[in-house]
Amino acid sequence: MERSLDIFSVAAGLARLAHANDGETYDHGCRMRPVCNLLATRLGLDGEAIERIGVCAQLHDIGKCTLPETVLFKPGRLTPDEYRQMTEHTSSGHGLLRDFGHPWLDCAADAALHHHERFDGGGYPHGIAGVAIPLPARIIAVADVYDALRSERPYKPALDHEKAVNLILRGDDRTNPSHFDPAVLAAFQHGAPAIRQLYDGPAVGA
Repeated sequence: MERSLDIFSVAAGLARLAHANDGETYDHGCRMRPVCNLLATRLGLDGEAIERIGVCAQLHDIGKCTLPETVLFKPGRLTPDEYRQMTEHTSSGHGLLRDFGHPWLDCAADAALHHHERFDGGGYPHGIAGVAIPLPARIIAVADVYDALRSERPYKPALDHEKAVNLILRGDDRTNPSHFDPAVLAAFQHGAPAIRQLYDGPAVGA
């Protein structure tokens, strides 16, 4: 337990340091942590694994600290070269986390590398598919899309909970259920009321 408490402090410090000039990325990781913990709980993971996945969620975008501000904060559509630079945050995050010699940060390094892989093999950086993608990355992938949909961006408004859930479960021209682990997607669907409360608070009259 003492080691776990230490790693929580290390993870929080890394996140704050890396995102000192990018408060939204830091907030994004903080919002995702309880969502990923909830999904991991519904998948039946044990307590330590749940906490470890929470740390992975907090640090999954740490590689964005290496991106040029012109790419990271661009309000409009990225050019092909800018998009290529954006995708490199996965390998950059892996590089930042892989050499600490702690198993939780090794896990976080793998999650940073693979959280944009898709279950159907259409993601990046390596195009791996299915259970070849580490479980923390598969969990983060669902929570990442949900939080992005719920968040306002310079180029889009925030969606409400129901619209975000329906888009993830049904898909559109950018997102498809085939992108996600079916087991994680089921945990997301069943846990959706609790996830809504994490963002919106208890429903009126509840």
